[in-house]
Amino acid sequence: MSLRFDASWGLVANSSKCLPIMSSTLEQTIEELQTALDGNANEKQLLDLLDRNLDLLRSQYRTQKTAFSDATIDFLKSMARLQEALREFIDAIEEKEWVRTRDDAQELAGRLGDLRDRLSPHLVAKRADKEMREMIARSHSLPFAAAVAGETDFQKRRACLESTAKLCGKCGAKLTLRESQNGYFWGCSTFPACFFRRWLSSKEEKILFP
Repeated sequence: MSLRFDASWGLVANSSKCLPIMSSTLEQTIEELQTALDGNANEKQLLDLLDRNLDLLRSQYRTQKTAFSDATIDFLKSMARLQEALREFIDAIEEKEWVRTRDDAQELAGRLGDLRDRLSPHLVAKRADKEMREMIARSHSLPFAAAVAGETDFQKRRACLESTAKLCGKCGAKLTLRESQNGYFWGCSTFPACFFRRWLSSKEEKILFP
């Protein structure tokens, strides 16, 4: 399999015969990777670049170990760690849309902070830092998980009580739960055509607020 050098992505395969890697080509590949990491903050493009180059260089290393210096091997190991961090960062970004509580937001912000450190000193680390800060700011406007769970339980109790609704004592329509400054009450479902209302009984209060 022969190799050609692509200015955008580094080494790529283009034929069926394998030619030796020259040290200058290795240096060029590393330089291209470093240039991209210094100037590109797009995590998907960076991961694509690393996937293309590292897979190729690993296969060449197995047959041409002498062409790789200790410094080159150390660099490629650091790129493998960066590759994994980029994958986790992409997953974290995709999880943003599922954040519903302050607890979730704080947990994700913590992961983004850890990823920022792992992506440093490359430019993409600044993007991770930005995402972390935005998630922290967003967390302040979200309810705690316990509050969300409590609201869910309350809605279930309310639905249970609604299922026992009686008929309006004035027009015969079905009553529905309504809320006022003084608490919940039964009101006619035809309001404002009918103004009938009845406060909850003590038993009904206990169902709604056990």
